[in-house]
Amino acid sequence: EIEPLKRITPDIPVTTNFMGTYEGLNYWKFAPHVDVVSWDSYPCWHGERPDWELGSDISFIQDINRSLKGGKPFMLMESTPSMTNWQPVAKLKRPGMHLLSSIQAVAHGSDTVQYFQWRKSRGSSEKFHGAVVDHCGHENTRVFKDVAQVGKVLKKLDPIIGTTVRPDVAIIYDWENKWAIDDVYALKRADKGYLTTCQSHYRPFWNKGVPVDVIDMDSDFSGYKLLIAPMLYMVRPGVAERIEEFVKSGGTFVTTYWSGIADENDLCFLGGFPGPLRKVTGIWSEEIDSLYDCDTNYAVVSDAQLGMEGEYAIKEFCDLIHAETAEVLAAYKEDFYAGRPALTVNTFGSGKCYYIAFRNNTDFLTDFYNGLIDKLGIKRAADIDIPLGVTAQLRSDGERDFVFIMNFAPEPRKVDLKDVVMKDMLTGEELKGEIVLGSYGVRIGMTER
Repeated sequence: EIEPLKRITPDIPVTTNFMGTYEGLNYWKFAPHVDVVSWDSYPCWHGERPDWELGSDISFIQDINRSLKGGKPFMLMESTPSMTNWQPVAKLKRPGMHLLSSIQAVAHGSDTVQYFQWRKSRGSSEKFHGAVVDHCGHENTRVFKDVAQVGKVLKKLDPIIGTTVRPDVAIIYDWENKWAIDDVYALKRADKGYLTTCQSHYRPFWNKGVPVDVIDMDSDFSGYKLLIAPMLYMVRPGVAERIEEFVKSGGTFVTTYWSGIADENDLCFLGGFPGPLRKVTGIWSEEIDSLYDCDTNYAVVSDAQLGMEGEYAIKEFCDLIHAETAEVLAAYKEDFYAGRPALTVNTFGSGKCYYIAFRNNTDFLTDFYNGLIDKLGIKRAADIDIPLGVTAQLRSDGERDFVFIMNFAPEPRKVDLKDVVMKDMLTGEELKGEIVLGSYGVRIGMTER
């Protein structure tokens, strides 16, 4: 499809609409063939989960789209100004959510906000899908006014076009690794949760206002301080060596249970798991225990460097590991493997590798990564205090920083800017001190470096 377009109109960029983490295609193999990445975003807002939690998961996908072209801006190709008719429940976007979800894409690297569809059709399957112009045919509707508001805001954001962010943190989400995990008969028959696990490791950074790249295992690791690879079951040739080099050179690597199990042909590594990651992790994984929903266990953690002390609940998986060169930071509390290592750290060259042996709840990951953010001096969008439900994201042209502060809660939230002073790009006023974000509110500030 691309070849005749490039031959006839070589100066016109080519794209196609990616669909989040659609399982049928490896977008890392697709991205080199398009001039710009674009995608379709249709979240189920205002559902059973808090909007801020869904907001984090959608931001994870936005960051994939930015990372697919090495940080180049992408396009929000499709979104709806209202409801999505083919979702399980066609709930309307509450006041403020349309602007928030549009600016969310811009905050993570999009240079466009576009819609499906302009006008609702009279017939066919999407005649009740959200649109800028409803069947009434005029502009005197709530949705049209919401769209007009987005247009007015975007006009004021032209300086942001073409800018990007260079995070200190990267999380590996790899399509082929997911295919292998989904295909394997192990752990449990149902979904083994690779995507949701990667998103759960992402969420503490989003909550803290820390920018993140979401990459695959063949990407360049050298520009990051912290590299995270949850459930890196498949390790393709050369990947372990590049991880070792990253850690030797001073990087911090975090991986988990169910890593280093199989090669690119889904053949198990011999000689002990985590296979080629065994040296950098400093552990040997002998067995892995799968828990029923009714089972409970706990990791007892004591790590002064990360500021963690106490018990953390465990669910689903417990990796039974031996510390070889690694230091033990936590142990299992119950079952026949009580006292065995549950969290380790291995010094390797100038860096460190953490191995999380169990599937955990939000509280563990929050405390663990907050400790690493402080310890490693990880760059945040701005040095400000943000409450739960709010995130801060960053784009920069190298001379000016553009900080997006977004409230994904239905209630107002107060944000303390502390010593940060910014120019409000929407009002021209000075942003400083304590500010209040309304329900699904957005503030966009600019600072000179």
